Amino acid sequence: MIGYEFRNLALLEEALTHPSLAKGKSDKAYNYERMEFLGDRVLGMAIAEILFTKHRGVNEGSLAVIQANLVNGNCVAEVAKTIGLGEMLRMDLGEETIGGRHNPRNLENAMEALIAAIYLDSDYITVAGLIAKWWKPYIDRSDAMDVRDGKSALQEWAQSRHLPLPCYEVVEQTGPAHQPIFVVSVSLAGIGASQGRGTSKKAAELEAARNLLNMVEKSE
Repeated sequence: MIGYEFRNLALLEEALTHPSLAKGKSDKAYNYERMEFLGDRVLGMAIAEILFTKHRGVNEGSLAVIQANLVNGNCVAEVAKTIGLGEMLRMDLGEETIGGRHNPRNLENAMEALIAAIYLDSDYITVAGLIAKWWKPYIDRSDAMDVRDGKSALQEWAQSRHLPLPCYEVVEQTGPAHQPIFVVSVSLAGIGASQGRGTSKKAAELEAARNLLNMVEKSE
């Protein structure tokens, strides 16, 4: 499914192992958490290189926005789904029972770890070629991805008016540990505040920023 044959299968096993398998074990069995750190950087470099070549007339600000949309959690998780990564994951029964194989965060982390594993097993050129293949449907329509997310747009709005940066604060967290709901407040000194809700702090921050930006734009 992934289009690559590993020489060192231990790398693949580590990349596909969910942290739930290490819970309560004194030896802290390998899992993908360290690998996702490396994979995130390799992915960012590969996508940046592709965009630099593809969009020769696009300035650095727009390239950064397009790249951010191609490497964000949603996009990475969607790519993971296309190669059936969820079905390959190793996890404990509890995590699987609560839908761990389809959890976007798990898919994002494992995808980044897989990229790191291939990089360590081969070289940058090999993994960059696979990334180009996996991300091709998204890269093909990247012309339309020069759209800033709510947090970036709010920050730019504030900076253009010489205002302090927005301040984010988690004001509430509810739900079980495996399915939390966060409420985040964002405030802009002298302007106002708004709240957002999401299944992660990042998602709640994005919604809060969009809500505040809509509010201030309507008042202008």
